[in-house]
Amino acid sequence: MSGFSKIPSGPVDVCLVDDDADILAITSRTLEKAGFSIVTAGDAASAWEIMNRERPKVVISDWRLPGDDGVALCKRMRQSSELAGTCFVLISGVSEEKLHAEALQAGADDYLPKPLDRSVLTAHVRMGVRMWEVTERLRRAAITDGLTGLFNHDHFTSLVEAELRRTRRYGSQMALVMVDLDYFKAVNDTYGHLAGNDTLTAVAKVLTQCVRDVDTVGRFGGEEFAIIAPGASVESAVVICERIRHAIADHVHLPGLHDHRITASFGVATTDDARVRSAADLVDLADKALYSAKNRGRNCVCTAAEPIEEAMPGIERKEVENLRKQVAVLSLRAKDVYMQSVSSLLQALEEKDPFTARHSANVAFYAEQMARQMGLGESLCISVRNAGLLHDIGKVGIPDRVLLKPTRLSEIESEVMRQVPAISARIIDPLRILESEMHLIRHQSERYDGTGHPDGLRGEQIPIGARILLVANAFDAMTTDRVYRTSRSINEALEVLQLQAGEQFDPRAVLAMETLIEARRDDIRGRIRETADVMRIPVGAV
Repeated sequence: MSGFSKIPSGPVDVCLVDDDADILAITSRTLEKAGFSIVTAGDAASAWEIMNRERPKVVISDWRLPGDDGVALCKRMRQSSELAGTCFVLISGVSEEKLHAEALQAGADDYLPKPLDRSVLTAHVRMGVRMWEVTERLRRAAITDGLTGLFNHDHFTSLVEAELRRTRRYGSQMALVMVDLDYFKAVNDTYGHLAGNDTLTAVAKVLTQCVRDVDTVGRFGGEEFAIIAPGASVESAVVICERIRHAIADHVHLPGLHDHRITASFGVATTDDARVRSAADLVDLADKALYSAKNRGRNCVCTAAEPIEEAMPGIERKEVENLRKQVAVLSLRAKDVYMQSVSSLLQALEEKDPFTARHSANVAFYAEQMARQMGLGESLCISVRNAGLLHDIGKVGIPDRVLLKPTRLSEIESEVMRQVPAISARIIDPLRILESEMHLIRHQSERYDGTGHPDGLRGEQIPIGARILLVANAFDAMTTDRVYRTSRSINEALEVLQLQAGEQFDPRAVLAMETLIEARRDDIRGRIRETADVMRIPVGAV
């Protein structure tokens, strides 16, 4: 199997085959002066060896040769898939019509009589090279991905099968690595498909630069890539993955993405795993390992040999997993149908904490309206609204003694509550159609000054939708009474947002909330009163 990640280029232009050394020398000089690269052979056997090594674009062979003649060489070449695009021209000192017909029947592209006219010969070679280039473009289009230049899914799969057969034949081993970009749908939705395509191209370049010379890289589909690593053990494959993982995070920075950080998750499977009996088994195990890496939190490497399931301290995992399975079932439906049904999932929250369910609806309303005030695209406005509805769904995993505590939380209890965004993201993780929303939910507690969590992102590194959520969340929390504190008025809450602009909050998001309040103060006042009625707590000054 080829060790190239991209299809190798640069075969010689012409292979000349003739047992007359003088003719070889004269013809070589003629074609070299015309700008063609040349290799020569004096018989069919050596010509065949050179043709398989150099892969010439055009073969010009004398009819009569020592051993096999030119016709036999042509027939042999036509049986080789590797030389299918090579143009073959037979030459002979006997000019007979029947020889011309015989040459064409043998698979030759043309027949030229001796002595060769230099201009005619050069024209035939030039035409043969053009034919090869057209055929090669068609061949490349059939086996490569047009965007990244890597092998496409179908051809890469055939290479996996071929390498597995070679591995079995010689008693060696190989590793298969599956690579998936984290939250890539959010890149497309937030920055546009052109930025997404630039990201895929940049990642493909990093992959080809970081793998070994013997490795093969392909685009498996969408934002997923794959690597064949001949002779690699689990340990060496993990080393390759870690090298790539750091390179992607450190070097894939595109102007269109501002400071958005691109990361990737990796799954590794090897042929020394007893469960691998076919190429399909190897792909399946690598894919499952990749899924484990996603579950672990992304931007990491997992192998098929290691079970991945990390406990979350202080979290009622059974509640989280039950709801997560419900969402996985919903992933089979369309996104709009799912969002119409999401209220049924929020009922699980409302039964535990009526405030949270109402709070989610308020945050969704404020966040969507703010996004529209900022002139964001329709797709992102909808994603922000959906994220607002789902941003606190992780509270189903918080013990009631913490969630419903009537006094201020302790430091340990506050730490448990800080895990809510991560739990919310984990619950909806199986629902790939909400990948953009999950990205926003995960980063909803990042601060503009970089002191937030979970990743300490700063400024423009934080997705704009997450920055909007933080402001919407804070505003609704401040204007809603709780049993342990009194609500602030609209003006008081806005003043807090303005004071913290540039530190906790994005100034643009704060300005959007200020504009929203000016335009719809009565609507917002009514929403605050409705929330107080639901909570059955006397409302403060609004």
